Amino acid sequence: MNLRVIILFLCLLVLVDCRKMHRFRLERRSHRHHKVPHAHMHIEFRNALRRKYGYTPLRTVNAVNVTSNSSKGVVLSEPLINSYDTNFFGIVSAGDQPFTMQFDTGSSDLWVPSSHCKFCIKQCGTKFFRESKSKAFRSSRVPFSITYGSGSVKGIVASDEVGFGDIKIRNQGFGLVNISDSCSVFDGIAGFAFQELSMTDSVPPFQQMIDQQLVEQPIFSFHLKSGSRDGGSLILGGSNSSLYYGPLTYTNVTEAKYWTFKMDFIEVHGKSSRRCESGCKAIMDTGTSLIVGPVMDVLYLNKAIGAEHNSTFDLYLVDCSSISQLPIIVFGIAGKEFYVKPQTYVIVYQDFCFSGFMDMRGLTHWIIGDVFLRENYVEFDWARKRMGIAPAV
Repeated sequence: MNLRVIILFLCLLVLVDCRKMHRFRLERRSHRHHKVPHAHMHIEFRNALRRKYGYTPLRTVNAVNVTSNSSKGVVLSEPLINSYDTNFFGIVSAGDQPFTMQFDTGSSDLWVPSSHCKFCIKQCGTKFFRESKSKAFRSSRVPFSITYGSGSVKGIVASDEVGFGDIKIRNQGFGLVNISDSCSVFDGIAGFAFQELSMTDSVPPFQQMIDQQLVEQPIFSFHLKSGSRDGGSLILGGSNSSLYYGPLTYTNVTEAKYWTFKMDFIEVHGKSSRRCESGCKAIMDTGTSLIVGPVMDVLYLNKAIGAEHNSTFDLYLVDCSSISQLPIIVFGIAGKEFYVKPQTYVIVYQDFCFSGFMDMRGLTHWIIGDVFLRENYVEFDWARKRMGIAPAV
């Protein structure tokens, strides 16, 4: 087993009402179809994630249940593809041209590669936008630049019709990428955070869906599943109570930029390991695969689950044969407890296993990524600025 290849893969960390209902099955993409990350190491991902959240790198290595009586808009279950349980993405069209996109609640912009992005096309093999194929395409010629956990992109701002299934957004602003420094398993990104975070000064796609009365409710929901061909769904315009147990527990957004909320605590069940004990800031980020937190807190949690730090790869490794004996992780949110099993928080790649808890030096809050969402259903209520959480089916 070549650990370097595995670490390269890691750097990719970082969707029927009888009137009009569309339901899709999600697929777990075969490994042979994955694009191998291009020349990125785990530390480089860590530094890029720091930039995404406003920190300067410290190191130089770089069946849907409708709950509204509204007659306007639809509820749509968007298909996702599950890549190694660390990336979830689906199909979005721009100018009637399909692209695979990651649905990212940690950013607010939508972008696709342009025909001028030679790196995207030749090195990554991504699809690219053809301006001549769309009559509705408009270019503002305004430049933009965005940095994500997986790398950065630059280009110009444009607009066109953008489609999520049969939901067609008119005049959606998006980035047309001319320069990129990394490859991903998807072509582009569709941001689901609030407009204040937009780097292209565009109205985010979900806000456009609301403004153009394309969705039945100002709500979208994520149901992610691990290790099966049916990988989960992004539900646009509603929620599905058959995909979670019990009632939703709501927590308010404390800053309408990211999906920021107050977390009560995080701990290893049955051990004196509680962190964030008096409450702390957290961000629900579907564009981040792991749980990311302050250095000492993550060190404490990893020690409590028996994970050992590997200085070569800057990862906490776990004995693959011990996963079933490891403890459950408990998240306290809005006075309730939510759980993540070791089979979910330990990332397994063949005979290589590592902890799903990663530190980030200088970080004082938590970034709650797909490790949590693969166990817990999350409803994002755009209008009320809150999130509803329940154990996922």
